Amino acid sequence: QMHNSYLVVEDAEGLVLIDQHALHERVMFEQLLKRVTAEPMERQRLLSPVIVEASAQRVAQLDEVSELCARIGLELSPLGEQQVGVMAFPSLLFERNVEPAGFVRDLLDAVDRDGFEAGSEEALHEVLDMMACKAAVKAGDPLTSDEVDELLRFRGEISRSASCPHGRATTVRLSHRDLHRLFDRR
Repeated sequence: QMHNSYLVVEDAEGLVLIDQHALHERVMFEQLLKRVTAEPMERQRLLSPVIVEASAQRVAQLDEVSELCARIGLELSPLGEQQVGVMAFPSLLFERNVEPAGFVRDLLDAVDRDGFEAGSEEALHEVLDMMACKAAVKAGDPLTSDEVDELLRFRGEISRSASCPHGRATTVRLSHRDLHRLFDRR
């Protein structure tokens, strides 16, 4: 691991630089998609709701996303004209130390900005993108050797590991030929 942000790996073709956040985000997205396709995600009910301030328009939009929220393990409830209560939160996001209020604000921003067609796969993918990004390891996070090994194993198991769900490259490859050209001093 280099600068707690990149993994440097040698393979048969040369040197591979891996962006740990982008790769983990892709891995998380694929795992979330598989889980939510099978059944609604596990959620953690809260003893008392987390209160999120929101415009009246955003509170009114909660009905648009109620089905989607149920699929991902999120339960939101209007609490007055300008507040939303987070009644339950996806267990996976709790495990990854994602802050409920910040995630819900981002979700409401996306609904307000993009509008979500209830039940659409596009909306589901956008929310899973958000969840994956929030839950993924970040640049600057030190990883244990076991975590590095697991991330590299997942890289080999998923079909679209070359980019994160947002399209950012996860890897840069330098072949033996590239390395020779780079260091050739003739």
